[in-house]
Amino acid sequence: MKKLVRGNLTRRKVLVTLVVLTTALGGTIVYAQAAKPTTTYRTAQVTYGTITQSIGMAGNLQPVSEADLNFASSGTVQSVSVQVGQTVAAGTTLAALDPTLLSAQVLQAEASLASAQAKLAQDKAGATPQTLTAGQNAVAAAQVNANNAQTSFNDTQAINAQSVAVAQGVATAAQAVVNADEATTPPSPTLAADQAALAAANNALAAAKAKAQQSNDQAAASLASARQQLSSAKSSLAALRTSTPASTLQMDEAQIQIAQANLSTTQHQLNGATIKSPIAGVVSQVNVSAGQAVSGGGSGTGTSSSYAIVVYSPGSYEVTGTVSDAQVNLVAVGQTVQVTPAGSTQALQGKVTAISPAATITSGVATFVVTAQLADNSNSIKPGVSATATIVTNQVVHVLTVPTSAVHTTATGSTVQILVNGKPQTVVVTTGASDPTRIQILSGLQLNQTVVIAVISSSVPSSSAGTALGAGGGARGGGGGGATRGGGTGG
Repeated sequence: MKKLVRGNLTRRKVLVTLVVLTTALGGTIVYAQAAKPTTTYRTAQVTYGTITQSIGMAGNLQPVSEADLNFASSGTVQSVSVQVGQTVAAGTTLAALDPTLLSAQVLQAEASLASAQAKLAQDKAGATPQTLTAGQNAVAAAQVNANNAQTSFNDTQAINAQSVAVAQGVATAAQAVVNADEATTPPSPTLAADQAALAAANNALAAAKAKAQQSNDQAAASLASARQQLSSAKSSLAALRTSTPASTLQMDEAQIQIAQANLSTTQHQLNGATIKSPIAGVVSQVNVSAGQAVSGGGSGTGTSSSYAIVVYSPGSYEVTGTVSDAQVNLVAVGQTVQVTPAGSTQALQGKVTAISPAATITSGVATFVVTAQLADNSNSIKPGVSATATIVTNQVVHVLTVPTSAVHTTATGSTVQILVNGKPQTVVVTTGASDPTRIQILSGLQLNQTVVIAVISSSVPSSSAGTALGAGGGARGGGGGGATRGGGTGG
């Protein structure tokens, strides 16, 4: 009897211990056995759509039509007729220099041209009786001059020869006296004095010869000059009696061309003394004032970095930005550009008009300059305002598309999971253009098919007693009831 009671007590202790252990440790096991795991999918439909690929850049908006104007010559500003912000028509006078000096220069250039033209006309017409008479008189005068020069030369030679002969006689007599003195024994006491006289006579002879040579040379030069003048006068008379040489006519024509160029330059400077607007538009800069001295081709400050007056035509602008060397081959002239000026939420449509043929390299980074033009029908854009531009490099319209997160691409190709009877099935697809949200499907899918973009796994609690026990353990251990996302990102 005691053994039976002891056995029952032992079994009861064991049962109580099991209940306590089950309560403390077994709840999780009971919960796991009671949970019912489920899998759901986040999906999207295969639809028609438009995919746009683009490249962004930034720059400043500048008018396409802008006139940067300066005076064509130096001078003093006489008047300025406009102010910044004023609207002007084409041909409107904007400013003018004092024209007094330039007008005088034009008159002088016109006179020079007229003189050159008259000479050419005279040379083409040939000699007149008056010019022939003048030529004959010149020959006669030159002949008389040559004759006189010849006579003077002959007389000079004769006089010089006589002077030399006289000096030579004195020297010869002095030499004879010295010879006689030296021949006596002993030598004559006057020998020293006679030798001094001989030296003086020889010096006088040398001086006479030098003077005679110089005088003869001068007379010969005068004779040669007279003969040259006579020859030139005869040649001129002969030319008058024949037609004008072609070389002379060519020189005359060259002088006319020089005079015409000078007149054209001075006339351009006079015209440039008045600045007129070549376009209709708005005055954006006025950098000169009345009384100010200016240099030709520059502003009143004498620098070329600013202009006297600037006029621009609103309504048409261009923006210039840069793209990388990896992107430039995607850009082409004529592509659409969406331009958003600073402070505006409305984009204006333009076109790519130019791409630089060579890169600009800064710190080893290569970029290419791209220019786009756009129209501003509201005339609200102010020149120089910054803007962002989006170049549309590719756009496909009404094509099959899915969210980009639905496509899984590896080295072997691209695949998409579709739902068939509620279960995912992998299919191979061929993709085309894409943007940040959607991608074009060229093959492998059909319109309205359902594609999987995310897999969601969860554990749903049951109503069993074991669940109640497991609830405590779950709360303590952070167990069931959570959701796990897999199979991609949300679309």
